[in-house]
Amino acid sequence: MTRCLFLLSLFIPLSVQAEIYRWVDAEGRVHFSDQRIPSAERLDIQSGRQIQPPPAPGPNSPDEHYPGPYSQVALLTPTSDQTLSDPAQGVAVSLYLEPALVEGHQLRLMIDNRVMVLDRNQTQLRLKGLEAGRHRLQIQVWGPDDRIVAQSASRIFELKLPSAPGELP
Repeated sequence: MTRCLFLLSLFIPLSVQAEIYRWVDAEGRVHFSDQRIPSAERLDIQSGRQIQPPPAPGPNSPDEHYPGPYSQVALLTPTSDQTLSDPAQGVAVSLYLEPALVEGHQLRLMIDNRVMVLDRNQTQLRLKGLEAGRHRLQIQVWGPDDRIVAQSASRIFELKLPSAPGELP
């Protein structure tokens, strides 16, 4: 009798159904749950299929402007393609972030792919020690999970050595 029940159970299709919901919160984080949330989308999960998680929200390229949860993330100075001619004075950098930096986020200034972590409310600074030549500058906002949540478009500017008196540029 036990054998018959066991064999019979092999032929009865088992139906397992679970509803999974996905939503993105105000800070751009993706969540999954088996509980329905008003703004969530229901995912169609079929047994036996491998599902790739959706890509984390973020910029599509390292140079593009991506405001993320901010309305404005911008470098005000130096301007694009600006030529500066006094390296000793340094490069004045001014940035704008609206609204203010979210708790847990961190400002980072990218200078030629080098990282400079900024103080929480630092929006004005002077870069010294840059060599003559073209430089790439960008502001990024990093989240607590160590990923970019917002960034400005990158800026290219040039730093030239000043001409000596009596010398043509």
